[in-house]
Amino acid sequence: MHESQASLHDALESLGWPGGVAFDLARSAHLVTFEKGAPIFHAGEPADLLYVIVSGEVKLYYGDAEGERLLVAICRRGELLGSMDLDLAASHESEPAQMFSAQALSRCKLAIITKARAAAAVRDLAAHEILTLVQRVNRDWARFCSRFLAFLMMDVRSRLAYAITEVAETFGIADPRGKLIPLRLSHEDFGELVGASRPMVSKHLKELAKAGLFYKQNGRYILSGADQRTATRAGKLRTLSAVSRSVQVGDTGPFPTNVTTARRAARRDQVAAAAV
Repeated sequence: MHESQASLHDALESLGWPGGVAFDLARSAHLVTFEKGAPIFHAGEPADLLYVIVSGEVKLYYGDAEGERLLVAICRRGELLGSMDLDLAASHESEPAQMFSAQALSRCKLAIITKARAAAAVRDLAAHEILTLVQRVNRDWARFCSRFLAFLMMDVRSRLAYAITEVAETFGIADPRGKLIPLRLSHEDFGELVGASRPMVSKHLKELAKAGLFYKQNGRYILSGADQRTATRAGKLRTLSAVSRSVQVGDTGPFPTNVTTARRAARRDQVAAAAV
């Protein structure tokens, strides 16, 4: 088996596919390379293909009809992109579409598996193997939804601190000062990741750096003390609380306690951004 196919086999196993089925899917997959910045698929396209990242990183976006978009996640090697319906009996008119758009953050290689091939593999699985797949999908979506519900309870500064910590946990490399984030992320990237304007993100990044949450060197971020403070979710929240207490910017509190408070904080951030 080719090295890329071997990597795909390992990724499929980690996603809940049994070893033998993962082997067959890996052998039949199409491997496609995307250059940095290249679109992979768009929202609204038929959800008839399964995309798995073999190497590199991919940005997943949600957008609206007016062109506004939110960076939903930065996905890495071994992750499944988008969604795929396996109901072969569905009519063309009712066929589900992709909810998100995907764009290459770096030069990356993706494995593309057809809907028919994946559906046939599912039909051959035992009941307990299907249950394992379903449980994995449910866990991923529960984590995904939990993240965005948590964001509703935070102001921009807290969302930004949370996002930096989250990226460091996912992609971070051990560094004497904490964790080095090897990705080159712009202020625009962070703005799309937390749903805020670039001026607002620049303002809060400056304050968070001043408070010692991270360092920036050669265009990359180093999260301070990340190896101790991001080991658990509780540690992450303690970090956010500490940073919010140490940085006094306007009247934005550390954690709005309900949606109404969050909306008020958002309005204050919009006013502050307009004044920048």
